[in-house]
Amino acid sequence: MSKPSSSKLIFLRYLHHHRSKPLSPPKSPIPSIPVSQILFRNPKLNPLIPSSLKPHLLPSSISKVYQNPSQKLIMEANLSRIFIGFRYISTGNSNLGGKLDVNLLKGRIKGPVMTVSKAFSRYKHAVGLQIEAFWRRNSLVLVGAAGVFVCVLLWRIMFGIANTFIGLSEGMAKYGFLALSTAIVAFSGLYLRSRYTINPDKVYRMAMRKLNTSADILEVMGAPLTGSDLRAYVMSGGGITLKNFKAGLRSKRCFLIFPIRGAEMKGLVSVEVKNKKGKYDMKLLSVDLPMATGPDQRLFLIGDEEEYRIGGGLISELRDPVVKAMAAAKEFEARDIKEDKEDAQKELEDAERKHHEEVEKIQREGS
Repeated sequence: MSKPSSSKLIFLRYLHHHRSKPLSPPKSPIPSIPVSQILFRNPKLNPLIPSSLKPHLLPSSISKVYQNPSQKLIMEANLSRIFIGFRYISTGNSNLGGKLDVNLLKGRIKGPVMTVSKAFSRYKHAVGLQIEAFWRRNSLVLVGAAGVFVCVLLWRIMFGIANTFIGLSEGMAKYGFLALSTAIVAFSGLYLRSRYTINPDKVYRMAMRKLNTSADILEVMGAPLTGSDLRAYVMSGGGITLKNFKAGLRSKRCFLIFPIRGAEMKGLVSVEVKNKKGKYDMKLLSVDLPMATGPDQRLFLIGDEEEYRIGGGLISELRDPVVKAMAAAKEFEARDIKEDKEDAQKELEDAERKHHEEVEKIQREGS
């Protein structure tokens, strides 16, 4: 019974001390105290703490807390576990009106933005491939439709201008300007085709001109040099491309191979030409000369061995069928001679058979 009375006595002295203490004059502004410390010192003010953990502010409880240090330590530990996250926020960002952490905000936004950008780039690439494939499948149809549209547009423009200044009959004006616009579009298409494609006959003439003006080739093979109708060529590249939603023109290449004959020996010519902005750029011009003993010799007028092996040795792949055709030329000639003799013999037999039939018919009529 003595312990409760003593605790009441202490509490009454505490209240008397504070009431009898005179009011102090106003001091300097109170320093900012974190909210967590206020709630820690007055846990009863925090609604987040369960009522079972809130200490009852009675004199007996206060005296028990002060008298039993172990209970005080346990209560402080429990409160510190509850307020550990809140203390971190309140002490780390005590200035609520300050600036936000820009780097942290950028770091949080960067992840979703990168994910969206990657997904958009993948879909963009897929759509680009679909458009490019559609263009390759239907390029002729689209070019034809564009030509018809340009033709009609020119027709209407020219007809409108002419009808403004000159009084023409309706039928003559319409059909006349329609024919004129069609001719303009057709010639424009032929010009563009000749500018951005390669003509193998023109490449052959260019190669023969260079060979007949080369002193080294004429000295080895003998003048004059004559070509042949036996030719093999492959076209590569060219056309309009759509890459990443951007239209472009690819350069066209022509690989040509043909035999050549001089006064002293034969050879095999290999040519590579690139259409560069409407002009023929000859990348390779070489002649393979067969030797009586040893391997064939290759003379380069333009280019080198590396240029000869471009495209995985495409020209060498063309070389084999041409060489076989040249080797089989005599066999083909002998076969042609034999077939001609057989045809002549067959015609002679048919003529003799017809003659005998006519003679027999005349004898039957006379008898």
